Amino acid sequence: MTAVRVVMPVHNAAGYVVAALESVLRDLPESGEVVVVDDGSSDGSGGLVDTLAARDDRVVVLRNDAPTGVSRALNRGVTFGHCPEFVAVAEHDDLVLPGRFAAQLAALRADAALGAVSGEGRYLGPTGRVAGRVSVGPRTDAEFHRMREAGREILIPHPAIMYRRDAIVAAGLYDADFDAAQDLEIVNRLVYAAGWQVRTLAEPHVLYRIHDTSMSFSHISAQRMMTRYIVYRNRAQLDGEAFDSFAEWQQSNQPDRRTRWRWYRKDTGALRYRQAGLAWLNRRPIPFIGNIVAASVLHPRWVLMKLRVARGR
Repeated sequence: MTAVRVVMPVHNAAGYVVAALESVLRDLPESGEVVVVDDGSSDGSGGLVDTLAARDDRVVVLRNDAPTGVSRALNRGVTFGHCPEFVAVAEHDDLVLPGRFAAQLAALRADAALGAVSGEGRYLGPTGRVAGRVSVGPRTDAEFHRMREAGREILIPHPAIMYRRDAIVAAGLYDADFDAAQDLEIVNRLVYAAGWQVRTLAEPHVLYRIHDTSMSFSHISAQRMMTRYIVYRNRAQLDGEAFDSFAEWQQSNQPDRRTRWRWYRKDTGALRYRQAGLAWLNRRPIPFIGNIVAASVLHPRWVLMKLRVARGR
């Protein structure tokens, strides 16, 4: 009997999708299944996935004629046919590390209060260099409750997340209005609206691939507004108060010029830190130094926080 389904949305990832899917299949139990949603790819990704599916009957391929966005693609994968008790997400360019699925299944089965778990990760550069550390979210029951009682935004690493099917269905699946931060939005809805707990397991489960297409400034800016809205919504839900929709909230919470400048400086600093990381992974010392200095000037608190995470603190 199938216990776990892995959903992998794919859009124009021909350079990465074969390695990504093969890493999933190596770690997936023989009774597991992978639902690949080819979301309107035009670069041959679909044919590559079809070839792998022909060799491994654990793989099912769904195809969208035109791109629908990551949230709708994920929802299609979750709701296809009869979804098993647990459903995980895998990115079309990341690599699953050995032991991920076994550890996550064990954690969910051991604690009925958990609606989702994830694991830590490391960054993978275009040259194959691995560095840094991806670790966010609560690791313990006490840490989770401190964050929730404060109404804080809660995020566990989405590239390595596994849900209890009943939890993600109770939360209402992904919301396409939040495609720039669909992971943050659904995890917080899972916690604050549906009443589930989440955890990040203190072990590496994914190599998170960094490349030029992940360096979007507009993505950072959109995430900032969505994060502020989610904190507002969290606190309203804790207080039992009604809350505006995201569109309504945006209209009444437009920042003034000074605030926009402050956000622009911080967002630019965060972007330069990402660019520094990419330069490090590509073994380019001069761009690394330039970007890390710029990031430290523009957003020093962000740089210090990221360095603490990288050191395991």
